[in-house]
Amino acid sequence: MSFLKLDLLLVSILSLSCLWTQVLVSATLPRAEVDALNQIAKTMGARDWTFDANACDLNETPILLEEGPTRIITCNLGIDNTSHITEIQFKRCNLSGTLPQELVQLPSIQKVDFAYNYLNGSIPVEWALLQLKFISVFGNRLSGNIPSHLANITSLTYLDIEANQFSGTVPQEFRKLVNLGTLRLSSNQLSGSLPTGLAELKNLTNFRISDNNFNGSIPEFIQNWKQLERLEMQGSGFDGPIPSSISVLENLKQLRISDIAGRNHPFPDLRKMAGIKRIILRNCGISG
Repeated sequence: MSFLKLDLLLVSILSLSCLWTQVLVSATLPRAEVDALNQIAKTMGARDWTFDANACDLNETPILLEEGPTRIITCNLGIDNTSHITEIQFKRCNLSGTLPQELVQLPSIQKVDFAYNYLNGSIPVEWALLQLKFISVFGNRLSGNIPSHLANITSLTYLDIEANQFSGTVPQEFRKLVNLGTLRLSSNQLSGSLPTGLAELKNLTNFRISDNNFNGSIPEFIQNWKQLERLEMQGSGFDGPIPSSISVLENLKQLRISDIAGRNHPFPDLRKMAGIKRIILRNCGISG
């Protein structure tokens, strides 16, 4: 066989290979996930939303990210050469229904972001059956106690339930969420003290509990969070003083604490926080 014919044969094989790869990557969603997606939209209160097998192509993002609705569906190709939904973002879509229990019908889902809507109710127990890594329901109207079944989603690295109407205490079961990097609980109606089990969350880099009704002192166990980069406790309801153990949090870049009860508290030792960029210590009864 001449070198020219051999080259043409190799080009043909490579072309077919590329075509086959393209076909695999563009594989459509299975019918069951299409049906689940449409039911999810209905449960959340969407009107005139209809998804088909090509839903993985959806990427509606406003030019200015802080304005207008965002609808994004991301899929990955499974070992069965079928696309499966791994991420759903429905943000600022004026959705006024409830969080969908039908999410459990998407076995590969890892990320859900339903921020800035008007969703009510609570977080379905069915979600605890999933291997979610990212949950954001920021800025909705969810209420009741924080569901303890969230602690069963041990794969979580990001949990944001900020700016809702949750009440009661932070579940002691949250100690099981050892992979969490971000935990945002600010702007709810939470009370009681922080459970000691949170000391186990040693991978935390971002912890926010501002604007709540906690009581007691800021817990000493925050010293366990050696990776922490952002700590927010503004108007949380705690008594002073700021624990001296905060000095061991050498990776802090933002420290925001305000409105703690008491007076004549010593100024916390922040000398080891070489990377600190922003400090707010307002109305903390500090003297000296």
